[in-house]
Amino acid sequence: MVGVSRRDIAAVALWFGGLSVRTRALILAGLTLLIVLLVWSVANARQEAKLVRPDPDLLPAQAELTRWGAERGHGLYQSRCASCHGTEGRGHYRQGVPNLTDKDYLYGTGQVSDIEQVVLYGIRAPNSRTWKLADMPAFGKAVPYPREKAMKPLTPADIKDVIQFLHSVEGKPFIQESAIRGGALFADRGGCYDCHAPDAKGEPEIGGPNLSDNVWLYGDGSDQWLFQTIAEGRAGQCPAWFDRLSPVKIRELALYVYSLSHGSAKPKPSEP
Repeated sequence: MVGVSRRDIAAVALWFGGLSVRTRALILAGLTLLIVLLVWSVANARQEAKLVRPDPDLLPAQAELTRWGAERGHGLYQSRCASCHGTEGRGHYRQGVPNLTDKDYLYGTGQVSDIEQVVLYGIRAPNSRTWKLADMPAFGKAVPYPREKAMKPLTPADIKDVIQFLHSVEGKPFIQESAIRGGALFADRGGCYDCHAPDAKGEPEIGGPNLSDNVWLYGDGSDQWLFQTIAEGRAGQCPAWFDRLSPVKIRELALYVYSLSHGSAKPKPSEP
């Protein structure tokens, strides 16, 4: 290690003293700014370490840290996610883009870890760890579900019966005889129970929507929208960010999305 002698210090002091007042002021201001930036960088790195080390689901109990992370995630959301989910996170129901403010979760139960999983690996994204266990079959086509070629299509009358059954589990007015037939299709030949559960309350482990809560990913729950979904199928996508964002940025983005459904935003879907 090279030492610094008193002679060296004296030489620097002599050089510094020979500079103009304005030059000395600029040098001191620059050194002060450098020190401030260094202190900020060290403090920021420590805060980021606190953010990424714990189990993500423990973070909401640390209000200040969670708020700090969510605030940093806001800019990421606007640049990466707002083009689909909207600047306020309320989605586009005509395009099947989820509302992120309403505490109705398609994949998982809305914990930070669930959101982080989606941010990392996406939905039906080109990644081995993405969520892609189930698609909505297109029951109006000759082969509704290519993964299971034995699955049979439904006639338009069958689909209308299933819609009446869905109205019955939602608590809406329904045609009883039609709903009974639709319930039988739901629980047997249609295979709907396999993803939506026998009680139609969904399977969040695979992204099977709850059909009993009158919250819809596509459309507004009208017969027209339901018929289109059942006949044509659905398979939305969300990109994976694991290879484009650092772990701390992933967590900040997940915390911001979490904050959308745990803050003051009203759960009102917006038009595209």
